[in-house]
Amino acid sequence: MNRLITFLLVCFAVSTVTAQEKAQIKVEYTERYKNWTGANKKEKMILLANSEISHFYNPMTLVVDSMLSTPQGTVQFNSMVEAANAAGQKPALLPGSRTYVVKNFGERKTMYYGEAAGELGHYEENMDEQNWKTSDSTQNILGYECFMAETDYHGRHWKVWFTPEIPIHDGPWKLCGLPGLILKADADNGKYRFDATGIEASNRTFPAKMYGHELSNKAKRKDMLELQWTFYNNSGAQMNAEFGTSMQEVQLPEGFDLIETDYRKK
Repeated sequence: MNRLITFLLVCFAVSTVTAQEKAQIKVEYTERYKNWTGANKKEKMILLANSEISHFYNPMTLVVDSMLSTPQGTVQFNSMVEAANAAGQKPALLPGSRTYVVKNFGERKTMYYGEAAGELGHYEENMDEQNWKTSDSTQNILGYECFMAETDYHGRHWKVWFTPEIPIHDGPWKLCGLPGLILKADADNGKYRFDATGIEASNRTFPAKMYGHELSNKAKRKDMLELQWTFYNNSGAQMNAEFGTSMQEVQLPEGFDLIETDYRKK
């Protein structure tokens, strides 16, 4: 653990020509939330970061989207899915969250790539909207001493735990701006939650591109959220109109909402 901290301190103190290309740390997180059907979801997410830039994404989705970006890969993926279905098994490769978050700390900008009602979109926003209030409360996570901080961000109250032992002002999803890496984050008492499960030094190259998002539309954040919420509330009608099915509307779980709720018109 101490060797990792020493290595990272050296990395963050030294600027190299590859700073925009390679990560210095890899953090694995488990994201937990209840989805629109009421199912408890758990997804593996990865943060690759250095002192200037970071990428947060679902590694399985990256693999699948990279396969689907070429004709040969698409054939291989479809064949794998068909073979698994024929055997009554779950395919080994299935995409999860299509959320990609790219932070540029030099420019103080966050680029978000996501999906709303089956449509891919992206937008840019400033990092400076998270006004953190820190406290002296501590918690040990993965062997690191962490301190608590809280903020109200895009409609939800976030409580996070960060460690100054790893001097990177980053964390899962869009969360950032504290004097240390965020290892745990909880929104509104568990509505959405991120827990770090592993940390290691890394020299991995950042993903070259967000597969599938090359042709995505530039959008406004609240417009994407409103589109997704409308789909959840009218999914049956939209699926029936598009595919000629007779799908019933899904009753949304009590208290369900998106990870950001400030899209709602007051």
